Amino acid sequence: MKKGYVLVCLVLGALFLNSCDTGSNDISVEPFEFLVTDEFNRTITQQSLEFFWLAAGQPDATQYITYDVELYRVVYNTVDTEGNSIVASGAIMVPKGMDNPGLLSVQHATIFSNSEAPSVDVGISVATRKAIFASAGYITFLPDYLGYGITGEMLHPYQQESTLASASYDMLRAGLEFVESRELANTMQPVNLTGYSEGAYATLALARLIETTSTPVQIDLISMGAPIFDLSGTMDFIIDNITEPTECVPCYAYFLYTYHQLYEFPRPLSDYFNSPYDQRIADGLFSGENSAGFVRNQLPEGVDQLFNPSFIDRYLGGAESELRAAVAENDLFYVPNAEVLLVHGDADGVAPVFNSDDFESRALAAGKTNLTYLRPEGVTHGTGIFPWGIGTLEALGVRSKVLASH
Repeated sequence: MKKGYVLVCLVLGALFLNSCDTGSNDISVEPFEFLVTDEFNRTITQQSLEFFWLAAGQPDATQYITYDVELYRVVYNTVDTEGNSIVASGAIMVPKGMDNPGLLSVQHATIFSNSEAPSVDVGISVATRKAIFASAGYITFLPDYLGYGITGEMLHPYQQESTLASASYDMLRAGLEFVESRELANTMQPVNLTGYSEGAYATLALARLIETTSTPVQIDLISMGAPIFDLSGTMDFIIDNITEPTECVPCYAYFLYTYHQLYEFPRPLSDYFNSPYDQRIADGLFSGENSAGFVRNQLPEGVDQLFNPSFIDRYLGGAESELRAAVAENDLFYVPNAEVLLVHGDADGVAPVFNSDDFESRALAAGKTNLTYLRPEGVTHGTGIFPWGIGTLEALGVRSKVLASH
């Protein structure tokens, strides 16, 4: 199975490289508040998109592919984890030849390699995977987040609310400046927000920032798939069920390592991780230079093999107060005002489904009526992205070519 997947990726990567226009336009030099530079990257054709989704085993997705997609790299102003001014990067995708497209901000899921970042765009990147939204008729904004793209030398603040929100919001504002300067669409129309996994968390963080601060941005739809909103509860669940199989041991290692670094805990990594994994992590496993496959191969199959038994005992015994406080600081229990689509497979082995069950309970308790919650049976974290993606296109009002022809 793994060899077949790698072969498909290589073929797809070659196809995208060979089928794209890699010409370059002039870099924008207009003085904007958020947008610093923009540069044309490539064109993703309808044909290459259709091949991608057919090869991924998702023929239904091809019914939403309508336009070629022009991909731009952008640099924009934002802030770092300390609130200091910094420039970050991302990508903008434009449906080629469409009049009056919609606007969509897509927050990407967990990635380990900087090459996957939207602005870097190597191989089967975030931009490649999300281009279907642009092809369906939406100008699509894709923040790299801090720690990827031109800020790749930084550690990505994984599952940290404030920086995911600010990096995504500032990218959105830069994108609106880009669109307005080219008169590509009505920038006063509401923007749709969407994301899967870490992207779902980032999407809710972004929605909270927009809805609770003074901003000209209005939201139409918020679509989130397989989120972890209750970071504290999820960590409790993982450690309480330490011997249960999981889909992504690297995700939990990345999360704990990130918090150790962000909050500057004065402890060795061996306090958390067994040998040799502590040293591999310290040596730069999460530097952004390694593929997801490499990272996975450098870590054990089970969380019980990853975490130091003394850490597990301390955590279950009510210790680890600094870590618990840092995690709780980023719990995200906000219920937005905008319309929400939430999709979460009940067999998710990364983000426990109680995160979405609890969101629904909070929303109903708050009297929210514009929520659709889909909980497909037997769907894992890896397979859940497909029903979420199709559900998002349907919720956006994108009609497939099959339906449109009848």
